[in-house]
Amino acid sequence: MERLALQRISSFVRSPPIFSSSDKVSALIGELRRLGAYEALIESGSKPKLITLLDLLKAPDPERTSIGKIARSAVPINFEAPILEAADLMIMNEAWSLIAKRGDEVLGVISQLDIVSALSKHHLLQGVSCGEIMRSDPPRVSAEDKLSTARSIMRKKALSYLPVVRDESLVGGLSIEDLVFNMLQPRESATRGDRGGGDARIWSIPVKSVMDRSPIRVGRDYPASEALERMLNMKKNACIIEENSKPLGIITPREIVSTLLRFKPKEEPHIYVLGLPEAGDFLELKTAEDKLVRTFDRIFKRHKPIVEVVIDIKRKKIRGERALYRVSARIYFPGRILNVSAQGWYLSKVLDDLCRRLSRIRSRERRRPPRGASL
Repeated sequence: MERLALQRISSFVRSPPIFSSSDKVSALIGELRRLGAYEALIESGSKPKLITLLDLLKAPDPERTSIGKIARSAVPINFEAPILEAADLMIMNEAWSLIAKRGDEVLGVISQLDIVSALSKHHLLQGVSCGEIMRSDPPRVSAEDKLSTARSIMRKKALSYLPVVRDESLVGGLSIEDLVFNMLQPRESATRGDRGGGDARIWSIPVKSVMDRSPIRVGRDYPASEALERMLNMKKNACIIEENSKPLGIITPREIVSTLLRFKPKEEPHIYVLGLPEAGDFLELKTAEDKLVRTFDRIFKRHKPIVEVVIDIKRKKIRGERALYRVSARIYFPGRILNVSAQGWYLSKVLDDLCRRLSRIRSRERRRPPRGASL
């Protein structure tokens, strides 16, 4: 697998459908359905954008909504970069596809599915069980729920597939394709009498009317390589892991791509502490610095990569021997910056307060829905 991880993406880059940002979503849906494609490149000035099936769920009226209103900025990658870098960027930025560039020239796209296909051809999941790579306890939907419920879950949690249950037992699966290609109509008030009966609104149709009644379902010990082969042969982008007819986990292209990251060299984020008072108890100052480093290591390191952290300690006012400390932490994530601060009369207490605020932010980060990790 390591050999594939270092192979250049140039062999796997392909040309996607190209649309203008002024084109309507309905035209894009029709073309993606015809091609069996999952994303399109959007021409938008000097900054190309991508749009995926998941983005299309945001369109309230496909015939009137312009593609440019829901397309997202594309994550670029060098045309000669290794597959490992592409996998890292996809997981780190929660992106289904990347645009491959040489300089300013866009040469095509590479998606999670392209990497999955490469993994299959190299038989690199041999000896790995489904239970080892599955996403545990995935969100699910009831067979009796409305499609609007499934749509809401997919949008909020950026998921491309949901197990469907009845009384907690697995009865099917619902994919993003089921919603976009079969159900997303020109108007949300449109009806389909042949599905769900009568003049029920599209999004009021029960999930059971459109779900896949024969999803790929295996046990946790089932070989991941065989599960992947079945997914590709059956042209399905998910495999449900079950036990006693209850869903335990799910495998989508994202989980398979993540297996490549075991070959990524571990890098420690750079943490800089500026302005520690030179005077004072040395042990107290050293303890303060160690506490900050441990906090960042514990709260962030294992979940979401940090490029750099700069902590600035300033004394704002002096009252006798007392100083009002203000501690600001500037945290550099890939693609964004987070600022956190705290202040008080005692440095140790200020640092404790800062650490607590970081912990609360970390909790919110865990609950935060990803930005297009799947289709």
